[in-house]
Amino acid sequence: MICNESDGTDETSLRFEELLEGMKCYTAEEISASLAAAGFSDVRSDHYDGKPWITVIARK
Repeated sequence: MICNESDGTDETSLRFEELLEGMKCYTAEEISASLAAAGFSDVRSDHYDGKPWITVIARK
């Protein structure tokens, strides 16, 4: 399970990407694709309404 307070598109997190060297916020779709490429199956994601919070759950 990956739980993140940024969905990779919110202004606050994107600002921190510019301030902190090496920081990268990923979207739920990018995380899901990476997990699937790594051999995880049954990948699903949820987005909290009204906030940029995401959860991605996968099974190997």
